[in-house]
Amino acid sequence: MINTKRTKNTIVQYLILLFMCFFYSHASYSQNQSAQKLVDRLETLQNTYVVAFTYNNSLLDQVLLPANFNCDNLSNCIAAIKENAPINFLENGPGSFMVVPIRKDVTFTVVDKDTGESIGDITVQVNKGEERFLYPIKSTYTVKNLFPLDSVHIRSAFYNTLHVKASELLNLNTPLRLEHAMIHLNEVQITDYLTRGVNTKISDNTFQINMESLGLLAGETDGDVFNVVKNIPGVHTPSGKPGNLNFRGSTFDQSLIEIDDIPIYHNGHFYGAIAPYNPTTVSNIEIQRNTLAAKWGGRVGGLIHMTTKNKVPDSTSYTVQANMVYAGATVEIPVVKDKLAFYVAGRSNYPGINSPKLTAFSNLNFQGSRLEDVADEVNSDNFEVGFYDINSKLVYDINENHKATVSYINIQNRLSATLEDFEDKDNKDFRDLYLDNWGMTIKWEGTFSDRLSAQARLSKSSLYIDNKSEGFSAEERSSFEKYSNTINDTRFISEVQLQINEFTALETGYTLTDYSLRFDERNDEESIDSGRNQDALNHSMFASINKNWNEKVTANFGLHSDYYGPNKKLYVDPRVSINVRTSDALFLKTSAGRSHQFIQKKLRDDFDDFNDDSQFWFLPDQTTSVLEGYQTMLGALYTKSGWLVDVELYVRNTNNVTLQTNTETLKEGKLKSIGADFFVKKRWNNFEALFSYSLSEVDTDFGETLPIYFDQRHILHVTGLWHLDPFYLAVTWGYFSGMPVVVPEFETDEGTSQSDLGIVYTNRFPSMHQLDVSATYAFTNTRKTWKGIVGLSILNLYDQDNIVNIFQNEPPVDDPYRKTIDFAPNLQLSIQF
Repeated sequence: MINTKRTKNTIVQYLILLFMCFFYSHASYSQNQSAQKLVDRLETLQNTYVVAFTYNNSLLDQVLLPANFNCDNLSNCIAAIKENAPINFLENGPGSFMVVPIRKDVTFTVVDKDTGESIGDITVQVNKGEERFLYPIKSTYTVKNLFPLDSVHIRSAFYNTLHVKASELLNLNTPLRLEHAMIHLNEVQITDYLTRGVNTKISDNTFQINMESLGLLAGETDGDVFNVVKNIPGVHTPSGKPGNLNFRGSTFDQSLIEIDDIPIYHNGHFYGAIAPYNPTTVSNIEIQRNTLAAKWGGRVGGLIHMTTKNKVPDSTSYTVQANMVYAGATVEIPVVKDKLAFYVAGRSNYPGINSPKLTAFSNLNFQGSRLEDVADEVNSDNFEVGFYDINSKLVYDINENHKATVSYINIQNRLSATLEDFEDKDNKDFRDLYLDNWGMTIKWEGTFSDRLSAQARLSKSSLYIDNKSEGFSAEERSSFEKYSNTINDTRFISEVQLQINEFTALETGYTLTDYSLRFDERNDEESIDSGRNQDALNHSMFASINKNWNEKVTANFGLHSDYYGPNKKLYVDPRVSINVRTSDALFLKTSAGRSHQFIQKKLRDDFDDFNDDSQFWFLPDQTTSVLEGYQTMLGALYTKSGWLVDVELYVRNTNNVTLQTNTETLKEGKLKSIGADFFVKKRWNNFEALFSYSLSEVDTDFGETLPIYFDQRHILHVTGLWHLDPFYLAVTWGYFSGMPVVVPEFETDEGTSQSDLGIVYTNRFPSMHQLDVSATYAFTNTRKTWKGIVGLSILNLYDQDNIVNIFQNEPPVDDPYRKTIDFAPNLQLSIQF
């Protein structure tokens, strides 16, 4: 029997449900029909009232007017739109209006969701723009110029990213709460180690520098790579020349410097005064001061590995930069949307123009030489210097798993000087130096699965240095001396990465390196005219395994092998690094390993001079040995509540070092260094204080143990950083103990010798100190179509007279001391649009 009443109720329920669906569907349809995009209404007003509106279509396309929006004339419509949308109208002229979005500053606090503790630093990204690091003021963050419909992405180390609308932030009455993220120990980075953008990676103890978000450092505002690197504890420049980088006692040539896998064999523009790597194209820098990972070979010192931008940008952008030494421009072009991009950048000094900083660098470079008398007249009629660099890159995103790039760099330096004899104007000396370095890398990288990826690349680095000196008496040449060095380094590199499981990763690879060197020497007075050609093939292989135990311990075990063709020997170098996480705040670390170096320089008893053949490279053969280096490090890192404490103890020994005692005699010995680097940082709201101290001893052993000429036992830096957006200030005071007093043995044609120098110092020179200052101010236009930075930096603010050592090559009797840089101001302007 059928229940009629129940059936009727069911039918009624279905009818009601059907009616409700129809009603809500109709209401929704009517609402959508009534609601209108702001840009559509503006288009209608333009056609109806014959007016012109200028606006950002992509921004205002998201703005909707309410369903009951109504107006009957242009004036009323503009007034009604201003009441219902976050925009304003600016009259450009008769019948022409600019539609300007109304932006507001928003303030908020950020806390840990579990503990309620304030989070001391965050990174904010608005829509798809660049990420910006924010500092709190009294635990409160401020994001300026937000449009209500902007998407805001808030990040902090060890937390999940929070995505909110700007309108939500504007109406927020409670703190934002971030949740802890599950981060593997081998992915943990301590962010903003020195300043914004300088991070340290726990698993391999490397420094990872993001140049696009780099903060301010004292002494420079241009993002000069040398200035960034020399601020790392354990890395310093004993001669005061920025490019003369010393990694824990290793000489410049013992450290590997690469840009896009192109090895660089010189210390930069103007004899190491300026880094030859354009900071607007360099994206990331990896720095290692300890044992190198197994993938890196051919050096016994540190690592500076630079990569240029590697993404296809959304739109074309331009950057113009200028300071008191050089000017440059950078262009980023998306040739094919989301597929192909082209980057090109160039810098050059100002031909024929001098400046206070260029003069300071000139005096630093040419002190103790015949050019010292005219050093402060750089770029005059008789003394000219010039340098430039060009970077370009083609980026092709083949698909989401494969990418191809072609990188190119060219670096050039020139110097020409005419020296006159004041007593006899017919006697003249001509000095010319030319450096040309170019390199190219073709690279492919692919991802085959979540676990397997690979890369292959072919690189070429070519360096030519020509150093010439001519003397003339009247029209007759009285002397001629020339040194030239050509280096060609060609490499094929292949690497494979395999993620075996969540806690174990394997990496392996092979590199074939073809070295080709030529050295030519001519000296008419000494009747020398000789050349030396050297060629070598080196086969390198490596394998390393990274293991993670319960997110408490990570270890990397690796082997790097080299088969060096000239001596037909195989070198196998073990390397290991272990890191222990004892708590969320404390990490213990250690590393050890051995390495070998083939292409090298001979060790000298003085810093490389501009006219000295010590800048030239050679390959080991029957007369010289391959360098062999050992490194060990033990340390700890602590970070919590705005505090960062990092300490490392290390020992580094290098065997088979070749010392050039004179033009004919070579000695083989050891270079030994032992020391500790101690670093402390504390943040208080928008102020940071940094303290860095290095204690070290660097000795040579060529039959007897003696301190090397650049040995500095104590190096101290005290830094203050103020973040007063858009104004930033950095101040660093440095203290350096004096270096050993080494009095040279010499006798000149004029009869002067060691006894004429009158050296009053014994054992060590006096301690050195100087104060460096930098300040920047960021600005933009109201429509955010371009942004700019103006900066002022000063090296050695109070012009301290610091003695480095005694010139070892026939020093001038009246002033035999090498000194660091004088007072050197610089003004910089950068505009991006």
